[in-house]
Amino acid sequence: MPFPEALKSTRHPLPRQARALAKGPALRREEGLFLIEGARGLEEALTASVTPTWVLVAASKVESDALAALLAAISRQGTPVQPVQDALLEKIAPSEHGPGMLAACHLPADADRAERVLDTQSAGLLVVCCGIQNPGNLGTLQRSAAAFGARGLIALGGADPWGPKAVRASAGAIHRLPVARCTNAQELGAALHARGLTRVAAVARGGLEPSDVDWSAPSALLLGAEVAGLPAELAEGATEVTIPMADAVESLSVPIAGSILLERARAGR
Repeated sequence: MPFPEALKSTRHPLPRQARALAKGPALRREEGLFLIEGARGLEEALTASVTPTWVLVAASKVESDALAALLAAISRQGTPVQPVQDALLEKIAPSEHGPGMLAACHLPADADRAERVLDTQSAGLLVVCCGIQNPGNLGTLQRSAAAFGARGLIALGGADPWGPKAVRASAGAIHRLPVARCTNAQELGAALHARGLTRVAAVARGGLEPSDVDWSAPSALLLGAEVAGLPAELAEGATEVTIPMADAVESLSVPIAGSILLERARAGR
């Protein structure tokens, strides 16, 4: 399969755009795109019937037998595949040791509107992640939410669900799970109330055991950052839930606690 000559400079529009998409949420919104990395990331997108806008591949891998079927499938969709010199691709890739492939996918136009998740017709649990700054943790929660049948996930502040590290940690869930990002806790609290969702707040101590929570009711699981916790606008009046732990353990990390509660909620429905 013939490919164009490998790019050598960041002056070309595609490497420039890739660097912009890796930098932050505002530039991703401006471009209307987000990045996925590696052959596995591309396979996850194709499995979810997502068509990338463009693909950059390391020049040393473009003729690789291991990638031949994947690159052929991408080309059949009409997506441009552009080889890039290895050193240049490693320079523009978000991860420290780039996996040799980068692709851009369309960012939902309403990515920053909570309604895109709140108004889905699914009956599953809604996950609200409050101020979670670590993108890997946020991506892991997206993955768990998809695995345990959540209706969607809303990131209130914190990391961007479409950032490269969050996308990578989501293991393809970003393409399948309804996700949104918002910044106003008061407005989100009002929207949850208007839709009759019971708020269930994860706390380290003093809450109900997961088996004592009525997960059959339409609910929103509130997960806060380990230090900052939950905003008062959402936590006030919420049903608190605590995972039973040994006394010597102070707390669990957010992705572990969230994953356990998602599994318990699914079992309780």
